[in-house]
Formats: sequence, structure tokens, C-alpha cells
Amino acid sequence: MKMKTKIASLYEKIDSKFFEQFEFRICDTNLSKIAIYMHKPKDASSLAFTRILFGIAMLFDITDERGGAAMMETWGNPSICHFPLLNFLQAMPMPHMALVYAGLWFGIALGHKFRASSAIFTTCFWYLLLIEKSYWNNHSYLFGLVAFLLTFTRANCCWSVDAIRNRSVASQTVPYWNYFILKYQFFILYFMAGLKKGTAEWLTGYSVRNLSEHWVFEPFKLFLTVPQIDYLIVHWFVFAFDLTVAIWMMWSRTRHPAMVFCALFHLMNSRLFRIGMFPWVCLATMPLFYPFDWPKRVSMHLNGIYLKCKKGTCKFFHKFKKSETNVKTTKESLSLPEDDEIKAIEKEDEQTNETYLPKKVDTCTNSNEKIEGKVNDGLYVFTQAFLPFSHFITKGYNNWTDGLYGYSWDMMVHTWDVHSVVVKVVDNDGPSELFVDPYHFTPNGRWTRHGDMVHQYARCLKENLLKTRQMNNGIIGASSRNISVYVDVWSSLNGRFTQRMFDPKVDLLNVSWSPFAPVSYLMPLLDEALEWREYLVSMRETVHSWNDHADVVFIADFPGYEYEKYIPTELRNVTLTVLYGLVVFEAEVAEHEIGKSYQLKPGNSMKLSSEIFHKVLNIGEKPAFYMYTFFNSTEVENNNKTNPVPKLPITEELRRRFYNMLRFGKDLVLSLFNLFFNATQCQ
Repeated sequence: MKMKTKIASLYEKIDSKFFEQFEFRICDTNLSKIAIYMHKPKDASSLAFTRILFGIAMLFDITDERGGAAMMETWGNPSICHFPLLNFLQAMPMPHMALVYAGLWFGIALGHKFRASSAIFTTCFWYLLLIEKSYWNNHSYLFGLVAFLLTFTRANCCWSVDAIRNRSVASQTVPYWNYFILKYQFFILYFMAGLKKGTAEWLTGYSVRNLSEHWVFEPFKLFLTVPQIDYLIVHWFVFAFDLTVAIWMMWSRTRHPAMVFCALFHLMNSRLFRIGMFPWVCLATMPLFYPFDWPKRVSMHLNGIYLKCKKGTCKFFHKFKKSETNVKTTKESLSLPEDDEIKAIEKEDEQTNETYLPKKVDTCTNSNEKIEGKVNDGLYVFTQAFLPFSHFITKGYNNWTDGLYGYSWDMMVHTWDVHSVVVKVVDNDGPSELFVDPYHFTPNGRWTRHGDMVHQYARCLKENLLKTRQMNNGIIGASSRNISVYVDVWSSLNGRFTQRMFDPKVDLLNVSWSPFAPVSYLMPLLDEALEWREYLVSMRETVHSWNDHADVVFIADFPGYEYEKYIPTELRNVTLTVLYGLVVFEAEVAEHEIGKSYQLKPGNSMKLSSEIFHKVLNIGEKPAFYMYTFFNSTEVENNNKTNPVPKLPITEELRRRFYNMLRFGKDLVLSLFNLFFNATQCQ
């Protein structure tokens, strides 16, 4: 009975709070009442403020992360391989792509023809994302979602060109759902980011390494060691922060300290990572969690401070007046009594509000339209909650990690270290083979870590090679159409052993790929090596203690596979040491020399010479683990030439951004001129 009484009492408290918030009881909840609540008028100033700051941030984003400053190189070279999400979506050639970038300049911030300009911006933004998924990341996906949501809101009803020019658009209020859908999106951003960090990789401190060496963590070093900062602050605190910060920002009692922590978090991220406008967009949208009329409250508070300063200044100057009559006259002419002036300002604001307040603040004319709108909102809410866990459907995009790095919100969870990428093309009619620079035809190196993009790259490479029949920048054109493409990518995930990602024995031109089937040529992540992690950390520390330029690389390979490696000149004192398994070492020999093979067991080591190739073949029945220790002489020379990097290069960043804007503006104008006036033929 006591338990039932406690449960009933708890329910009554929750029901009471629920009624205070929604004005109906939990048991009375239905779609109609939810729709009515979602359409209640709320002050529009906070939404307008968000629109302005987001629009300004996107202007900087166009030139940087959307590639506007480099659009001539990215889209003007027909041999560059692009990686569309849907193969029927293809990038338009230059100068037509300039039209897409021009569409991004429509005035979200100004609120001019807002619905049309926001729709154009959203369409162009998503087009750029869909035709080049190698640029995908979580914050670009977020920008696209926010632009999409703003398109359907009434963010232009206040502080906008539309509100000034069209009185029917002007309004001091918007339906509550305008705020709800945006706040929900940022709640998903924070909460899902924390949820995705609740893995063994993150909570054991292996996801992010050596981040605490950055200067932003200097205050923590007063009472914590570097490993403690990596584990307690970078991993555990960030996990708890992401998981709960949105909740703390929504609760009025904890909102102010949560805002301080959140602002510091984003400012630190702006220094730690090169993630474009993401920290600034998050900072710009944090005020959404404050009361809807906070800009007006701040404005009234600043007016009050101004009046007090004005009155104090007047009193100070009046002391130096000779005539009391002049003083009184000056007082009367310069200012009203403080209370009267504040009342006058408030009265003026009320008159302004009445002037711009429309007869109807809700665009929905009946309850059916409201319910239909809330059903659409509900579908969006469900979709955003489901997508981060939908990877069991889109299996073709899964690799060592689940899904494309974009809509999963797994930010910072995975640290990749690509050791080498070998692309081999075999002419089956020759037979002959050639090796291709893996970054020669691609806009970036993201494709090397995704099976779907590796598949697309092989087909693009074939097309490019068939176009050329002679030497061109070190690339030799294929002599026949009967070729095979093999890709061997060696990468390390979260500080594990470096291992190959894709089967180098599979011809990528003769293998199928489907978005709904697992990648057949993906090599599994060697979880057998997890028990070696503490040893890897200890050995790294030992090797790095030898001197500042000593390093170590840990290799893991599958049975029956060989690892071919070239030792460059700058690497000295190279030693190969077998940790586990049975391998055979073969060094490169001259054409008329007899080669030798050496069988190596755990604990065996071998000194290696520079400027030669060698092979390490795993002849055992289980994966083999071995390591290379070496001294990098290039780092010594680079360190001697390196100038000190400023901690806050704000001036350099602003200069770079404005230079990119000027470069983008120039290329955009020239491209549009060539497109519409065919200036290239005007000689």
C-alpha cells in the first residue's frame, strides 16, 4: 500500500507540472490538444535572432566547407572523381555549378523573400551534399536540416526585409512549433552525440588520443596529469556533457551554468578542430533555450542602463554649471525622470507591437490543418530519432563503423590514422601493371575508408585511364579496356593495430555493391588484437622516450596475405620486430641476385635498410602482429624550420576567410558572365 501511495503521489506531482506546462492533464492528452498547444503564439524575436545569425554563418560556410573558394578546381576539372550518394545525381560542369553557389547567397539573414530564398538555399545546399558524399560530416548535415526547418517557419515575421515591406507578414508572435522543431533538432544533436559515446571504445579512453596536449587544456594541467585529462575530461566529462547538456539548458534552474559550460565547450572545439562554422552555429542557436522574448528583455535592460548612465552623466555635468536656473533648464531639456522615460519607451513599444501584430498569428485556418501539420512534425521527430540507428538497413554503407559519417551524430567517436593506400591497375591483355597516386583524381582522402566510395573510385579511375594513352602527370593510360583495379588501404582505428581495410585480391571492377547488403570485399576489424592495447600504449611511450623523433608503427595482417613496404631515405634505424604469429621476411634484390627469405617468430627482430622494398608474408594460421621502430630525420629538419604557431590566430583566420570570400566572389562573377554571355568566345 505504501508503494501505491508513493506512486500515486508522484503521479499527481508529475500531472500537476504537466498541467502547468500544457494546460491539460496527462490522461486527457490527444492529438487535437497537442496541435492546439503547438500553435500557441510565442514571441518571435528569438527566432528572428537565430535566423539572422544562422544566415551570417552560412555566408562564411559557402566559401570554406562548401568549397566555394575552390569551386574552379573542384568542379572545373572533368577528371576529378566525385562520389554521389545516388548515382543518377551528377555534378554539373562549370560554369553551370556557379548557379548552385549563387543560390546559396539568397538572403536568409536579411529575411528578403524568405520562403523562396530559404527554399533555394536548402535545395542548393542539399544538392552539393548529395553529389559529393566524401565531404559529408555531422555538422554539414545539421546545417542542411536547420535550413530545411527554417524554410517552413515564420522566422521572417520579425526583424526582416519582408516584415518591413509587407505589413501582412509582420508579426510579433509565431506558433510554438516553430521553436519546438528547432529545439528538438539541437536536442538530438547533443543527446545523440552523448549516446553514441557510450561505447567501450570511448569510455575506456581510446577514441581520442593526445588531445589534452593542446593549449586549451592548460588550466586542467594545474591539478591533473595529461593522461588523466584525456580520460576524465576528454572522454568521461564530454560523454556526460553531450548526454545531458540539452536537458540542463531547458531547465530554468540550471540554464545559466549550462549555457556557460556549453559556450566554453564550443569555443574550445573551435580551437581544437577544423570544423568550420559548426561551433559558431551552435553558439548562435543556444539562445533558443532561453525565454522566447529574451532579445526584448535584453534590449529593455540595456535601455535601463543607458537611462541611468544618461541621468548620472547629466548630474555630473550640471555640477559645473554656474547658474541653477541653467541647471534646471538643462535637466528639463536633456531628460525626463527615469521612471517616466521608461514608461514612455514601454508605451511606444506597445504601440509598435499593436501596429505590427497581425489579426491572425496562425496560418492554419482549422483544427484539421493543425493536426495534419503536427503529424508531419511527428514524422520528422521520429525520422531524426530513427536515422542514427538505421544502419541495419543500409548495410552497404557500414564499414568498421556503422553508416556514412554524417547523420549518425557519432562525433569524435572514431579516430582514423591512414597509414598507406596502394592503388594497382592491371592490364589483363598485357599483362602489365601500374600504380596510381590514390589522391590524384580525388577531392580528398575520405573515400579510402568507405567501401561504397572505393567501389565508385574504381569505376571513375577506369574511365580516366581509358581517356589517356600516354604519360600524363605520372599516370599512364590503359592500353585496353580489359583492366582490373585493386586497392589496398592500411588504416588504424582508435589507436589499434594498423591493418588492411579491403581485400587487395578482389578486382573492384568485377564485384557488386548494394546499399542494402554488406560490403563483400571489406576485411574484418581484428578484435583479437584488443588484448594488446595496453602493450601498444606502453610501447609507444617507451619508443617516444628514446628521443623526440623516434616513432613506432604496429601492423596486423591476415593469414595468407603479404605486406609490401618501401623504406624511404628519411627513415633510419628501422627495425622489424614480430610480436605474435609466424611470418617470412623477403628483401628486394637486384635482377641477377638470388633473394633470401627469413622466417621470423615472436620476439625475433631484423634491421632494415632504407631505399628498398621488402615483403612480410603471414604463413601462420592466425593473424600476425609485428611492429616497425624507426627514427624520422625529416621531422628534425621540419622542426628546425617550423615557426611557432600562435594560440589564437584570429587575425589570420579572418584574413583567410575574407580572402576566400573575395576569391569566391571573383570566380562566381566570371563563371556567371561566361555562362550567360559566353565571354570565352569574345576574343
